[in-house]
Amino acid sequence: MTRLVVGIFGHPSDASLSINAVQEIGIKAKDISVVTKQKAVVERIGKDTGIGQAKAGVGNGGLFGTAKGLAVGLAMMPDSAVAAGPAAPKLAGAGLGEEPQIDGLAVSLIGIGIPKADAIAYAQHAEQEHIIVIVKLNGENSRQVEDLFKAHHAIPLRSSEMD
Repeated sequence: MTRLVVGIFGHPSDASLSINAVQEIGIKAKDISVVTKQKAVVERIGKDTGIGQAKAGVGNGGLFGTAKGLAVGLAMMPDSAVAAGPAAPKLAGAGLGEEPQIDGLAVSLIGIGIPKADAIAYAQHAEQEHIIVIVKLNGENSRQVEDLFKAHHAIPLRSSEMD
């Protein structure tokens, strides 16, 4: 049975170190994904851990991407998620904003198998520039992965750091 173990990190180095620790116990890069709203962070984590290149979604590059970046900066439109790893095609470009349960990253997280209430909370963490690490397991090592996340300063799903 496939199970997703998800960790939330406030600092890129904690996310990278947790991914490296997970890889040391035999989890392959092809089973690890990262999502947040900062492209540079995802690029650095992808490079440091070998999980793949950052994907920003359709319409986030070139001239349109520049215009979109200005509109996001002026609060004229919502920001969007950046992701790396096998879940990136489903998560990259998903909207981040005021109503995550209606559209955007929360819906994309539900689409990869995360329960709705948790998906909404993870999307809220991503909006606050936390880094979400998702590990796909086939039943093995789930407790060990959770312990590794905790050892690398994972933030609880529902925490005061969201306020």
